[in-house]
Amino acid sequence: MPARNLFIGFDGSNPDLIDHMIEEGELPNFKRVRDASKIYPIENDPGMGAGQFWSSASIGADPSYHGRYFYIQFNPYTYDIAPNHETKLPDTTPFWNELDAEGFKIAVIDWHRMNPKPLKNGILVDNWIGHDPLTPPKFFPPSLAETAAQYFTQDAISGGFESRKRETVEDLQEYLDCAFNRIRTKSKFCTEQIKSGDWDLFVACFSDTHDVGHQFQFLEDRDHELYNAETARHLGNPLRQTYREQDQAIERIINGAGPDARIFMFGGPGMETLISANSALEEMLRRIDLGVGAPVSAAEAARNSYRSFFPLSLRRRIAPLARAIRRNVANSEYQRRRFFSVPHNDNAGAIRINVKGREKFGTVEKGAQYDEVIEEVTSALATFRNLATGRPIVKEVIPVQKLFDGPYCDILPDLFVVWDRTDTKRDFRKIASDQFGEIDVKPAIRNGDHNPYGFFWMPSEGGDQIIKRPGDIANAVTNMVRSPGKVEYKSSSISHHV
Repeated sequence: MPARNLFIGFDGSNPDLIDHMIEEGELPNFKRVRDASKIYPIENDPGMGAGQFWSSASIGADPSYHGRYFYIQFNPYTYDIAPNHETKLPDTTPFWNELDAEGFKIAVIDWHRMNPKPLKNGILVDNWIGHDPLTPPKFFPPSLAETAAQYFTQDAISGGFESRKRETVEDLQEYLDCAFNRIRTKSKFCTEQIKSGDWDLFVACFSDTHDVGHQFQFLEDRDHELYNAETARHLGNPLRQTYREQDQAIERIINGAGPDARIFMFGGPGMETLISANSALEEMLRRIDLGVGAPVSAAEAARNSYRSFFPLSLRRRIAPLARAIRRNVANSEYQRRRFFSVPHNDNAGAIRINVKGREKFGTVEKGAQYDEVIEEVTSALATFRNLATGRPIVKEVIPVQKLFDGPYCDILPDLFVVWDRTDTKRDFRKIASDQFGEIDVKPAIRNGDHNPYGFFWMPSEGGDQIIKRPGDIANAVTNMVRSPGKVEYKSSSISHHV
C-alpha cells in the first residue's frame, strides 16, 4: 500500500477552533480523522513556545533533553544571541531516524524546527514551505530538490510577514493568497510522493495556521482592539479559511495514502490574542537588579538604536555585526549583572541568572544565593500591573531548574515569566510598580501569539496511553509503526474536549 502509517502535522493549530469548526460542519476531513481516533489534548511544557513544542515531540522528551526553547538562543560563554543553526545545540536523534535505522521506509516533510538528518531508507525535506525558515531548504537525498522545484520555486512569504510591511487590504490579501498556495502545493507534492513508494510512515507537516495566526488574529475576534470591519469585509476570516484549505489538503493526502492507512494527527501550540511585556522585561530586570535610578545599559542603548535605525529586513542581513557588538559590550556590561532577559516567544519572558561557573562573567553562586535571587525576582515581578486595567501583568513565574532535570537543563533559561492575558483584548501599553516605577511597553509587530494548547489524534487500536505533553507522542507513533496490522475507519462516538 502507498502508506501504512500517515502522520499529518499542523504547526500553530488551535484545537478549540478546529473542534468548533467541525461542529459547524466546516471541516469534514478533520472530522473524519477525529471520529476514528483516540483523542489526546496536549499542553505545552510550562512557559515554552512553538519551537520546543515540535522539538520535544520529535525526540520524545522534554526540552531539558534537547536544549531548544526558541529559534534564537543565549550563549553563556559569549553572552551572544544567535539562531539555532549557528549555535552548538545538542545533537539529538528524532524518532523517525530511529525507525529508519531499523529498516523502516520513512518520509518526513517540513517538521517544524527539527534537527534534520539524512534517512537511509527514505526522504526528508526541511525548511521548504515552513514557518519563517532561517536556513535554505534541505533535501535528502539532494536530488529531491529538483522534484520539489517542479511544484514550488519562489516563496513570496518565506522571509516572514515582517520582512515586508503590509498594511493595505491588497497587501494582506496577497499574503493570504501565498499562504493558501503553499498549502495546495505541499499537499500535491506529498500526495505524489506517497503514491511513489511503499511507506511505513509518511509525515507531512503544514505551518500555515502558525503564519496566519500571528498576523490575522485580529480578525478572528470582533472585540479585538485592532478589529477592522472594512478589512474583515474584504478578507473575510483568514484563519478559518486557512483551516478549510488544510482540510482539503487532508483529503488529498489521505486519498493518496489509501483506505487502509493508519492516521495520526498532531497540532499546536494554538493561537490567541498577543498580550506580552517581553519588550519591557529587560528594563524591569535592570531596575530590580540595579535600582530604579540606574542608567540604561550600554547594551540596551545600542540595541534600541539598532532597532530604531535599521528595519527588520536589513537587520536580518547585518545580524552577525550586531552580535559582534553585543559580545564586545558584554565584556563590561554583564560582569555587574545578576540576571537579565533573553529572547523568547511572546507568551512568556525568559530570564537568565548570571551563574558563576556557567556564565563567563557569572556573579551568583549556585545553591542558597541562586535560590534567593529567584525569590527576589519572582516577588519583584509580582508588583507590576497593567495601568489600563489595574491587573497584575504576571500570571506565573516558572523556575526551570526545579521543573526539568535533563542533561541540557542549563541551556534553558532559569525563569519563564508567563504574562497574564486574562480578560483583556489589548496588548500592554504602560506597566507600573509602586516599587520600580512606570515603564512603557513597545507594541509588538504581530497581533496573535501562541497559547499552550495542542492536540494528538491516533488510531483507536493504539490502546490507552498517558499522552499529555509534546514529548509523549513519539513513543506512541514508533510503537504503532513497529506493529503490523491495519485499522478500518468507522464512525466513533468519542468526544473531544480541550
